[in-house]
Amino acid sequence: MGELTRQDMKYGHRYGFKHQPEELIYLGYNWSGNGHWHQFAKAGGTAGEVWAEIPDSNLWMIESRDDSEGVE
Repeated sequence: MGELTRQDMKYGHRYGFKHQPEELIYLGYNWSGNGHWHQFAKAGGTAGEVWAEIPDSNLWMIESRDDSEGVE
Protein backbone atom coordinates (compact mmCIF):
# COMPACT_ATOMS: atom_id res chain seq x y z
CA MET A 1 0.00 0.00 0.00
CA GLY A 2 1.25 3.50 -0.79
CA GLU A 3 0.72 6.58 1.30
CA LEU A 4 -2.49 6.59 3.32
CA THR A 5 -5.32 9.02 2.57
CA ARG A 6 -8.25 10.15 4.70
CA GLN A 7 -10.42 7.61 2.87
CA ASP A 8 -8.07 4.76 3.87
CA MET A 9 -8.35 5.42 7.60
CA LYS A 10 -10.68 3.11 9.57
CA TYR A 11 -12.00 3.65 13.09
CA GLY A 12 -10.51 1.11 15.51
CA HIS A 13 -7.79 0.07 13.06
CA ARG A 14 -4.14 -0.14 14.21
CA TYR A 15 -1.59 2.25 12.76
CA GLY A 16 1.86 3.50 13.71
CA PHE A 17 4.39 6.14 12.80
CA LYS A 18 6.84 4.69 10.31
CA HIS A 19 10.03 3.36 11.97
CA GLN A 20 8.53 3.72 15.48
CA PRO A 21 7.42 0.86 17.74
CA GLU A 22 4.26 2.41 19.24
CA GLU A 23 0.96 1.08 17.96
CA LEU A 24 -1.90 3.52 17.67
CA ILE A 25 -5.66 2.97 17.47
CA TYR A 26 -7.49 5.29 15.07
CA LEU A 27 -10.20 7.36 16.77
CA GLY A 28 -11.36 9.29 13.71
CA TYR A 29 -11.05 12.60 11.92
CA ASN A 30 -12.31 15.01 14.54
CA TRP A 31 -12.49 18.69 15.42
CA SER A 32 -9.91 19.62 18.05
CA GLY A 33 -9.53 23.26 19.01
CA ASN A 34 -7.99 24.67 15.83
CA GLY A 35 -9.22 22.37 13.08
CA HIS A 36 -9.83 18.80 12.06
CA TRP A 37 -7.20 16.21 12.95
CA HIS A 38 -6.74 12.48 12.61
CA GLN A 39 -6.74 11.35 16.23
CA PHE A 40 -5.10 8.24 17.67
CA ALA A 41 -5.04 6.52 21.05
CA LYS A 42 -1.93 4.62 22.10
CA ALA A 43 -2.51 0.84 22.13
CA GLY A 44 -2.40 -0.30 25.75
CA GLY A 45 -3.10 3.22 26.99
CA THR A 46 -6.29 4.70 28.40
CA ALA A 47 -9.18 3.79 26.10
CA GLY A 48 -10.28 6.72 23.96
CA GLU A 49 -7.58 9.08 25.25
CA VAL A 50 -6.08 11.03 22.35
CA TRP A 51 -2.32 10.38 22.27
CA ALA A 52 -1.51 11.82 18.84
CA GLU A 53 -3.16 14.16 16.33
CA ILE A 54 -2.01 14.70 12.75
CA PRO A 55 -3.41 16.62 9.77
CA ASP A 56 -4.12 15.12 6.34
CA SER A 57 -0.82 16.50 5.06
CA ASN A 58 1.14 14.26 7.49
CA LEU A 59 -0.59 10.94 6.79
CA TRP A 60 2.51 9.96 4.81
CA MET A 61 4.20 9.41 8.21
CA ILE A 62 1.66 6.71 9.21
CA GLU A 63 1.51 3.05 8.20
CA SER A 64 -1.15 0.41 8.72
CA ARG A 65 -0.30 -2.24 11.31
CA ASP A 66 -3.55 -4.18 11.16
CA ASP A 67 -4.93 -6.51 8.51
CA SER A 68 -8.40 -6.58 10.05
CA GLU A 69 -11.38 -4.61 8.82
CA GLY A 70 -11.37 -2.25 11.82
CA VAL A 71 -14.65 -1.03 13.31
CA GLU A 72 -17.10 0.62 10.96
